Amino acid sequence: MKRLLPVAAFVLFLLLWQAGTSIFKVPIFILPAPSDILAEFASFGLHMLGHAGATLETILLGFALSILIAIPLGALIASWRLLSDALFPLIVFAHAIPVIALAPIIVVSLGTGLAARVVVVVLISFFPILVSTVTGLRATPADVLDLSRVAGSSHLQRLRMIELPGAIPFVFNGLRIGVSAAVIGAVVGEFVASDRGLGYLVVHSTTNFDIRRAMSAVVLLALISVMLYQSMEWLQKALFPWSLKAEE
Repeated sequence: MKRLLPVAAFVLFLLLWQAGTSIFKVPIFILPAPSDILAEFASFGLHMLGHAGATLETILLGFALSILIAIPLGALIASWRLLSDALFPLIVFAHAIPVIALAPIIVVSLGTGLAARVVVVVLISFFPILVSTVTGLRATPADVLDLSRVAGSSHLQRLRMIELPGAIPFVFNGLRIGVSAAVIGAVVGEFVASDRGLGYLVVHSTTNFDIRRAMSAVVLLALISVMLYQSMEWLQKALFPWSLKAEE
């Protein structure tokens, strides 16, 4: 019953949307009804899936690169106070800069290809993964660490056997936020410079006042974001089921 409530609420939202556009006779170029968006999927769906594939490629590449950078760097920052004091304020400052302002500069520097869009994704998804990793590693109880030192364990052993397992729930919280942010980063990159992808399709469609197609691309982006977010929960459940119990 608990899982059916969000589905029922979403269906009710769609019904109200459909009824509202019909009752108030809202023009399709202002707000298309759900039935109009569905009809657009039926007529343009295969071509749109090609754009979705390009966007998904950017998201996954950028997100994977963010993980490869953020988690090891987070482990170093959590373990080395001097490095934390030196780097963390700079990372926070860099994150405070709006990515949409940096995106044109990145395109000028790296060109209009995939590399520029991946860098935008990394910039926007890197920070939540890093912060969650550092928070999780620093949340290890001090008495547990003291006991491991008394037992003669090395720093690397403590990190691998105590700190990292305890930080798993925090890391996956960061991954869930990061993968959602990666979708935003990919769209921002496609807004600035791209000839394919759902972000490009939104810009191209709105330029031609084809709001129905633009809304279809937005709906597909929302579905991709939800599926990627949920995939992080599935991955955590498959690899670290005990960490879900720790979150309860």
